[in-house]
Amino acid sequence: MDEIVFYVGQALGGIAILFGFLNFQLKTRKQVLLVHILTIACFILHYLCLGAFTGMATNLIALFRDIAFYFIGKKGPIPKGWVIGFAVAVGLSGLTASILSQEGWYFIFSLAGLVINSCCMAFANPENIRKSILVTSPMVLVYDCFVLSYGGLVYESVAIISSLIGILRFGRAAKKETK
Repeated sequence: MDEIVFYVGQALGGIAILFGFLNFQLKTRKQVLLVHILTIACFILHYLCLGAFTGMATNLIALFRDIAFYFIGKKGPIPKGWVIGFAVAVGLSGLTASILSQEGWYFIFSLAGLVINSCCMAFANPENIRKSILVTSPMVLVYDCFVLSYGGLVYESVAIISSLIGILRFGRAAKKETK
């Protein structure tokens, strides 16, 4: 792998980290999805530079998913057909990319995490999106270890911590409002 491309990929992972920390501190579904779109765009290029094609392919579908969910969600709940369709598309794209690129068995972690994430991004409540990160991020974290995605390792760790902070912060605010 070309050393310059590797470092450019790691820099893109660093930019994604910044978006990620901001992302899970946002309050509305609209804000969360918009910043998540920017985060995913950085990670697509990041994984491409690292030669981690399963991560790149699944994130590419996830980018289209978030754009679609952003617009569809403005009209109400995301229909289950869209959710299932994107979950299947993420799964198939990741499986295809891993077979074509001959990535190792560890691709299954990224694949499982992003398939589950596809279902969870349809949640109307940002609190549920934050909770889902506590399930999906550890899966992607394992994949990132194998593909040397330093940005991914930090991002998933920050996402877990940020999600916990957001859950605590907004949970307390909701309790104060009900008193």
